[in-house]
Amino acid sequence: MRPKVTTSSHNGIPTHSVDTGGVSTGTLVFGVGFRNEPVTLAGITHLVEHAILRMVQPVTMSHGGAVQMDSVEFYASGDPDDVAEYLNAIAAAVSGFSAVTEEDLALEKSIIAAEDPRGFTAISSGLLTNRFGTNGLGAGHLGSPTITSLSRDEAIKWARQWFTAENAAITFTGPVPDSLNICLPAGNSVTRHHSAPVITTPTLIRSQKEGIALSLLVPLRNSTFLGEALRYELLTRLRHTSGLIYSVVIFTTEIDNQCCQLDLVLDPLEANITKALHASVTAVRDVAATGFRQDAMQAAIRTLQAALTWDDSHASDYVDQIAVNGLLGRTTPTRQTVLDRAMAITSPELTATLAAGLASLIVAVDKSTKIRHADASALGLTLDPYDIWQRHNNNGDPKPQSSPDGQSRWLNKTSKAALELTETHLLKLESGKTKSIKLADIVLAGDRSCGCVSLLDRRGRSTEIHTDDWKKSKKLRRKLLGVFPTEIVRKFPEE
Repeated sequence: MRPKVTTSSHNGIPTHSVDTGGVSTGTLVFGVGFRNEPVTLAGITHLVEHAILRMVQPVTMSHGGAVQMDSVEFYASGDPDDVAEYLNAIAAAVSGFSAVTEEDLALEKSIIAAEDPRGFTAISSGLLTNRFGTNGLGAGHLGSPTITSLSRDEAIKWARQWFTAENAAITFTGPVPDSLNICLPAGNSVTRHHSAPVITTPTLIRSQKEGIALSLLVPLRNSTFLGEALRYELLTRLRHTSGLIYSVVIFTTEIDNQCCQLDLVLDPLEANITKALHASVTAVRDVAATGFRQDAMQAAIRTLQAALTWDDSHASDYVDQIAVNGLLGRTTPTRQTVLDRAMAITSPELTATLAAGLASLIVAVDKSTKIRHADASALGLTLDPYDIWQRHNNNGDPKPQSSPDGQSRWLNKTSKAALELTETHLLKLESGKTKSIKLADIVLAGDRSCGCVSLLDRRGRSTEIHTDDWKKSKKLRRKLLGVFPTEIVRKFPEE
């Protein structure tokens, strides 16, 4: 019999505990994550989390912190009183966060860069950004080159807004120690952004990521089981039968209390991407038409049974999920409820869930793969090249106006290409074609010390303007950055 989860209050903070009889693990949870960050502050929650951990060092017990889509969690495992002392120290660091120094933040920025070099230096939109753009959930798959320019004042303001008693919860595996005494600053109620998709029809996207990924919006209650059954079907067809892939990795992201994004990432060799693309989409549509096989249903049940085995690690994860969901106003089904639901679901019911989810299908494929509109159409998908540079329509766009220094056009140093700045667009004229970026759509402009300018639009599409490739490059860089509001221009690291 699984131990019962007890909910109580500690200094006004919701506290959830379950006595597993094993090692004590305690967690201080805050209801803020990547999805709460505006694009100009991408990565700020991660930076604050790192800085708080720095403020409590040295700590010799097993401990750490983690930033998720919806939460920040500070945790430790060991003797209950030692765990309580660690969480008390975390709370004290939060309360005294205004004492953080520029040196502290600089050191943690360098550590974050080592932790994820690519995410620290570049924008690299993923499936959530593809579907939701740069707001809300889409912010979780952007990368965070803005961390370089985040200021001490911005970090302190963020901590004051989100790291408060009203936005916190505590979990323990084991009785809550009497020595626990978490005191957090009071705060105001927080506003959470609910994302709306920017893609609403089945779409094929040329992605910055390698390989192939399939993404669906599905009911939260069936998402885990559906993902496991689909993984089995895809592995059977694309790995065991065709030899096109090695694995299928599942990611689920809760959108709200009812809906979830289910992502399945495949890993074909570059030479097999086109074949795997057609085979994976065909397989999913075929399952939706003919139904899940019983061996796929059984495999999903057995995977869930193994995942729901109760041990110290699973107990800690479960009470942490209760804590996060409580802060977000969501419910948390018991582990037995999840298993009972899986045992009761039938192939026709799961097949109907998949068939309904196909209306939201997004397929992402490595942009180096040659894909035509006809290829996408044959798969029942609309091709989105996901390119910030769009074919330019001159209607309604003012012609370039001479600036006081007489410069609005720049010539490439090695080709006949040209860039022009108008009141509304950045134009690129090359090989008799004109493409453009609408200036009003830019939500972030990155000023790199190497001379490049990185532009990101509200869809999450990005480009690097290598100003050194153009004549009078310094003037181009200055004028290009100058057309954007100062609040969206941030320093970026060198690539």
